[in-house]
Amino acid sequence: MSYQKEITLSLECISKEELLKRIDDKAGFVLVDTVGKYDGNRFRIKGAKTIPYPEVIDRRKELVPYNEIIIYCKHKDCVASKKVALGLKLLNVKNVKVYEGGIDEWVASNLPVEEE
Repeated sequence: MSYQKEITLSLECISKEELLKRIDDKAGFVLVDTVGKYDGNRFRIKGAKTIPYPEVIDRRKELVPYNEIIIYCKHKDCVASKKVALGLKLLNVKNVKVYEGGIDEWVASNLPVEEE
């Protein structure tokens, strides 16, 4: 007889201020933009590596050399970054975090961006 087992995983999220500090400190992290040009988006956070949401899991070997992986998407209610982070955690990739504010918060705060 089959049965279901519930697994609970938590995600560590960081604020805009925490991300700014990591950028200023030039910490050994990679910032992953999962938005790309989706939904007319034109920007990514300066220095971010764009990997479209459906490709991140397959391209995880590009990320594991870093001390920390920070993933973001469009805005706080967007679930793409959270799904990617959970997928990476399930594959035992360490030190994955989510910047929930996303590109929308970053742009609204007039912080450095690059054209996508």
